[in-house]
Order: sequence, then structure tokens, then C-alpha cells
Amino acid sequence: MNEHVMLSDLLTIVLPENPAPAESKAATELSTFIKKSTGIKLEITSYKFGETLPSRAILLGSHEFLKRDLEGKFEIIKNSDSFLMTVKQNSLIIAGGCPRGTLFGIYHFLDTFLGVRFLAPEVVHVPQNDPNLTISVDTSSKPAFKYRVITYLDGLDPEFSSTQKVNLNPFADEETGGSYKFSPDKLTHTFYSLVPPKRYFKEHPEYFSLVDGERLEQLGQLCLTNPNVVRIATEIVLKWFKEEPDIMTVGVVQNDWTNYCTCANCKAVDAGNPARSLLHFCKHIAAKVKEIYPDKYIHTIAYTYTEKPPMDMKGELPDNLIVTVCNMYPYRSNRPMDQDRMNERYHENLKGWLDIAPHVFVWHYFVDFTHYLLPYPIWHTMATDLKHYRDLGVEGVLLQAGIGLGLYQEFQELKMHVFHKLLWNPDLDVDGLIKDFVKYYYGPAAERVQQFIDNLLPIEKRDDVSLHLYVGLEGNHLQREWILENMEIIDLAMEDAGDDPVIIERVEKVRIMLDYAYLILPVDFDVVLGKIKPHDFKLRKKVFERFQHLTTKFKITSPGEGAPMSAFMDRQAIISKETAVLAIAELAPLVHGIMKELFEKVKRNLDDHGLFKPNDFITSVVKLGLNPLELGPWMSEKQVASYPESIPDNWHRSLEFNQVENLLSPKIPNVRKSDLPSIALGMLKGLPDQVDELKE
Repeated sequence: MNEHVMLSDLLTIVLPENPAPAESKAATELSTFIKKSTGIKLEITSYKFGETLPSRAILLGSHEFLKRDLEGKFEIIKNSDSFLMTVKQNSLIIAGGCPRGTLFGIYHFLDTFLGVRFLAPEVVHVPQNDPNLTISVDTSSKPAFKYRVITYLDGLDPEFSSTQKVNLNPFADEETGGSYKFSPDKLTHTFYSLVPPKRYFKEHPEYFSLVDGERLEQLGQLCLTNPNVVRIATEIVLKWFKEEPDIMTVGVVQNDWTNYCTCANCKAVDAGNPARSLLHFCKHIAAKVKEIYPDKYIHTIAYTYTEKPPMDMKGELPDNLIVTVCNMYPYRSNRPMDQDRMNERYHENLKGWLDIAPHVFVWHYFVDFTHYLLPYPIWHTMATDLKHYRDLGVEGVLLQAGIGLGLYQEFQELKMHVFHKLLWNPDLDVDGLIKDFVKYYYGPAAERVQQFIDNLLPIEKRDDVSLHLYVGLEGNHLQREWILENMEIIDLAMEDAGDDPVIIERVEKVRIMLDYAYLILPVDFDVVLGKIKPHDFKLRKKVFERFQHLTTKFKITSPGEGAPMSAFMDRQAIISKETAVLAIAELAPLVHGIMKELFEKVKRNLDDHGLFKPNDFITSVVKLGLNPLELGPWMSEKQVASYPESIPDNWHRSLEFNQVENLLSPKIPNVRKSDLPSIALGMLKGLPDQVDELKE
């Protein structure tokens, strides 16, 4: 039977003689929240080995005597993030590995025993507890993944991220637990930082990728078999480590497009797989890094054209190389990786990389880049995938959301809370985590918000829904009736929020996603007496004005990757109002001609299976005067592309000819008598020689 102690019997918090900064922070945090929750004030002191051990204390950190008295248990906290909690001789012990384990341990204690919830940056729920609370515990905890991060910018607030047990945060300092450091500008897509075309291309075009007989200065890669490229890149990597001695790893990573080198040397090394020349390039650099910085790593990514592992290189990759595998394409985000045809290639590639590489991370996208604000139900799928990653032996997980200022993503705070916890322990119950957060975060509005979430969660399991990281309404996950039903629920949630400004703002952020979903629905128009307006004019106008207000209030500047909110607003401003037909009559033929030519170009570019790749006609889009980053979301809104079961991956799409026809040749209105005011009918009455007549 475990020993136990009453919280009110504890008199002091005892640190080691020379505590680490994060251990001192742990003592302060623990003292603060125990006082807020129970009223008990605990003094903080330190203990020198050899002195009489204080009784009735909370012993924090790596005390020397613990290594002696808890030898068997102490093994668990050799991992820098792990911790143990136990009661011994009327004292509570919370001890963790250096530098973060003890800090993570006290946050776990506060959550588990006192019900303190660190919900979001600067949002902490502290319930009142009985000071005579009995503590009985003998447990330890270590993370499922050695390296963990989610890329929400708010989530990288160091004060908050330490409460979430994150350890890949470039902004963390020693007091908040530090981090396995990386430099954000040296994380990914670094080829042109290693060998800049502006510096080298004019005199040495051979340093850059040869594509279709031409060396590319822009939108290309490096010639990875060129010995001078290897030398220059190695020198830059060594320079980076010298300039930032505390970083753990730097990226030797292909640029964010294709156009890899096809010169004779690269083709010979690749032998059909461009990942091969990338790995040989990394091997050379890693060897030099090992000589000078034996505790440092370099990392690269298995991404698009390098996603397939060269299995014959097993045993060749150095132990200071990390391979980060990306679930880019093909991937169906609402199906577990090992349970869907669309995900099979990624799953097999991942297992292959785990077989040949000494260190494997995953870069898992759990964001809809096209529509940040659109509901994106992948909760249970993500939880299942995290369990599978752990079971396969993946070392680190980066969950990518949108990154940058001016972004807000659907249920951002809730997803941070749930998935931070699952990164530590994927076996936790997703539904329980969601309900716990909703209860405390939304307060009096929680019941209605939970009702909306309960309507949202089952969508991911529907057979007719197919989601991925660039999806719009063609994913078939959102229908007009569903959106309207849940808008009514959130109306009631706003009423429940009362006059509490904090709860009102939290519910408003839920409302934004439904308002956005409504605005991108297909629009039917009424045209009467020279005026054109949406059929749902009153509701659409109300929703649009509210959306404008809320996005301004919360400083949301982009609805999707690279797309400015201003462009979306300009379009919605035209769609959502009543406009004189003749006011836009001179523009309409030009716009119609542009769109007609665009779709003709798409049709001419279809492959033998009638499929197209959206990026295959970007030059045509630019040539026609359109912005590709705005066009992509628009095409998904209008559902001109679809993902039938027969397509091989998410790169390709099937062009919906009927939908294109409806866009280019819309139904012309046939106004009836009932649509007109009596004064107009009076004007028409008795006019001779009329070709048409109005129907009832």
C-alpha cells in the first residue's frame, strides 16, 4: 500500500542545494498554485546533502539522497523530461530529469491532484480544494515521444508551452525548461540558404539543378553531387553551429518545390530515387559535423520527391542524421494511416525510413491550409495516428498548424490543449479531454459549444468524407443545413455567455468558423428590375458584416495559406450586397472570358485518366491575370474539383465538368409577376407589342 500525506501537514518546498533554473521555477509555480487553490502557504528553501532531511516537506528536483534512497525508481528520470512522484516518510517527492523533468512533474501534480488546468496562454482554471486533501501516489511518467511540438504561434509562448510539456520551442529559456533548440530560419527548405543563387549562379550555374537541359536560378534545387556544392554547404552548416552554439540541429533540406537535379552524375547516384543523392549529400556534411561538433545533428526531410526510402542504404546513414518524414501526399487526413488506401504509400515509406535511418521524426500536417477557419474534424484519426507513431518507434513529432502572425485556426485553443496532452500520452481519451477543456474554457456557454462539437466529431468517420491538407467543400464534410443548424446552436451559446466579455470572445471565435463556412457556400442569385442580389440576401449580409467585425476584432489577416483576408472580403462584399446589373455589365464579359480560358487550359492539360494537378497550370493562371493563391481556395469553394475513389493520390483531382458548366453558363432568371412590386406591374400593364409575358 502506498504511503500518504495530508497536504496541510506539509510545511515547506525543498530544492537541491544548487537547483537548475527550471527547478526554481517549479518551486515558485507549485507554491503559487497550492496557495491559490487551498490557501496553504509553503516556504521555499534548499537542502544541502548531509544536513538533516526536512520532514513534512515537498522535495523537488534531483536531490543527491534520492539517487541513493530511490535508486531503482531514479532510473526513470534519466530522460530529461521524465519525472516521478511518490510519498516517503511524510514527505511528497516530485523529482525529474534535468533540465525540465521536475517542472513537468509539478504541472502534472497540479493537474492530477488539484484540478488546475492550464488551458491556453494566460488562461488557468484554479479550483478551490480542501487543505486537508490526502495525497497518495507512487508513479512515474515519461513521454511517448522524445521530441514534441505543435506549431501554433500562441502555443510557443514559453510560459505556456512548459505547462504543456513541449520541448521543441525555439523561444524557451532555461527558467521555463529550455528546449532541444533549433533556429527557425534554419529548420526547413534551406538549400538556397546553404548555396544562395544570388551569390553563385552567375559564375557557377553548375551548382544548381539541371532540369530539361537548363540550370535553374529560381524554383530549383542544388546539384547535390557537385563537390563544390558539398564543400560550400558543409562550411555554412559549420558556420551556423559556431554562430548559435546552443542549437541541437540545423536543416539540410530541399526547397519547397520539385525541380531536382537531373544531371548525369545526380541521375547515376539517384538510380531512380532522388532521395539517394540527398542522403549522400547529408552523409558528407554529417561526417564533418561529427568531427567538430560531436553532440550536434543535421536533419533533412522525406518530402514529395524524396519521400521514398532507398532501402539499400540501410546501415549507411550516420547517427547524427535525423530524417523527418512528412505526410504530404497522398494522404487522407480523416482516416488512420494504416487503415486507408490513400495513406498506404506514406505508411509504407515511414516504416521503410524507420528501418534504415537511426533517428526518425514525423512532420504531420493537421491543418487545412486552404481554409484555416473551416471546421476540420480529424480528432480521433489524429489520436489513432499518434498511438501508431509511438508503437512504430518514431522519436519526435511536429504537428504543423498554420504558422505566422494574423492567423487563427478553427478550435485553435482546444486543439492545442488536446494534442499537447496526446503527444505526451496518446492513450488518453480524446472525448474526455475535449469535454474537460470545454467545461472550463467556455463556462456558462460550455453546454452549447459541446453540442456543436458533438455534431462535428462524427463527420470524420463518414464514408463520403475525404479530407486532406488542402481541402474545401469538395471534402463533403460541410452542408448548408448542418451549418445553419449549428449556427443556431452558437446563437444560443452567445446568449448563455451573458455579459461576460471573456466568454463572449471565446464563443465568438467558435462563431467565426461557422460564419466562414456559410460565406463560402455556393450562392444563388435573384435578378429583378436591374438589381442582382443573393437569394439569402438578409442572412448573408448579416453573417458577412459579423464576420468582418470579428476578423477585425481578432486581427485575423488571412483565411488560408498565402491568401490575404482583404481579397476574400472584397469578393464577399460584392456577393453579399444588392448591385445594379448594369454597374458590372462592362466587367462581366472580361471576367467571363478569363474564367472560360482558364478552364479550357485546365481541360487541355488533363492526363490520360482525365485528371489534373492544380499546380500544373499556375503559369497559365498568372498569365491570365489571376492570383494562384486566391484561385485555389476559390476553386475548392465552387467544388469544380473532386477526389473520387479512383484517383491515385491527393495531388490529382477530377475536374467536375457539370460544375464548370454551371459556373460559365449560369441559369438566367425568369422573373414572375409575384417577384415584382405593384408599381412595376402597373407600368407594364397595357403596353403593346410585348414579346414575352410574365408568368404567375
